Amino acid sequence: MICHIHKLSLISRKTKFGIRHACPEDGCSVVCWDGSTSTPADLETRQARMKAHTAFDEIWKSGRIKRTKLYKLLAKHLGKKSKDTHIGHFDKETAIKVVKFAKNFWRKEREAKKCEKT
Repeated sequence: MICHIHKLSLISRKTKFGIRHACPEDGCSVVCWDGSTSTPADLETRQARMKAHTAFDEIWKSGRIKRTKLYKLLAKHLGKKSKDTHIGHFDKETAIKVVKFAKNFWRKEREAKKCEKT
């Protein structure tokens, strides 16, 4: 794996949470964790991904919709294939779109509840 800022190979280090890959350049925030659902990202992108996961996961954990179906809706919304829809692969802008998608989902849920009451 390569740091997209410095074009240097990331250095792998074992931690109690798993293997962490980080840019060797001092002060660089590009890191990722071992596995297929994460790509190297700087601090801003990682923070956007965390917000996206929090907003997205809140939906399926609420029981309103199954996780797999929600991922399919997100993929369609983003114009991606389901197999390419991993928040850990998204750039900052796409992660922000996930948060907006989640807010829109809840807005539609509230509107549907209003309609049911009338």
